[in-house]
Amino acid sequence: MGRLRARRSRRRSIGLVPGFGRGVWAACRWMLRRPQPALAAGLLGGMLWALWSYTQDADAFRIAHVLLPAESPLTLRKALIGESLWELDIRSLAEELSAQQPSLKQVRVVRQLPDTVRIVAIPRRPVAQVWFGRQWYLVDHDAFVLPEPNPEPYDGLIRMVGFERGGVKIGKDNTDERLHLALRVLDSLRRARLLISRRVTEVNVADLRQIRFLLNDDTEVRCGSEEELSAHLERLRGVLRALARQQIAVQYIDVRFQEPVVGPRT
Repeated sequence: MGRLRARRSRRRSIGLVPGFGRGVWAACRWMLRRPQPALAAGLLGGMLWALWSYTQDADAFRIAHVLLPAESPLTLRKALIGESLWELDIRSLAEELSAQQPSLKQVRVVRQLPDTVRIVAIPRRPVAQVWFGRQWYLVDHDAFVLPEPNPEPYDGLIRMVGFERGGVKIGKDNTDERLHLALRVLDSLRRARLLISRRVTEVNVADLRQIRFLLNDDTEVRCGSEEELSAHLERLRGVLRALARQQIAVQYIDVRFQEPVVGPRT
């Protein structure tokens, strides 16, 4: 019985090749009887190949114009005029231009038919400012500190304080935990609808167990750690509602306790 099964198995395995050959022969006979689809596919492929070959060599697709951003310090180290628009390595060129200006968020190189290359510089959008060495620096959402300082604070941008200069790099992306903590706190405050009527003007992360921030530059709010922040902001919501109803001016609000502590302004 075992030998019989082995023979049948060998016959089935040997029959795979002839079966495949019969399938190929059937497909060929079908194409011979109905040549129109095959001819159409071959003709289309040939036309596409001819069109691609033409665009690679045609003078119409030689670079004649390179558009740089207005008032941009970006420069091209290699002349592009006369090169094929299709053979241009736009990724490599974008990386080269980005290295010239690290303070830019991104540099894009765009092909514009038939003969133009456009350079697009995307600046970083500051979300806050930090104080280092008697100067204010702008910082974006990715913790990149822009290298251009200002002796006076920027109007309308939140101040982030409470960390040392040593762990933060100017003109580069940063991994400093306190700087990232301040940005995460800032995001949490912006998502909290209770602060729509009040403007956050400063975030202080000097004490990781006691995060503080200022509202309208005159009311200090004291919270706990980052893990407690969400619950403490909910607690703050009720306090602000009560103060708005009673029209009480306060100097500080401490929401670390189940019963928040409020210090009236005298």
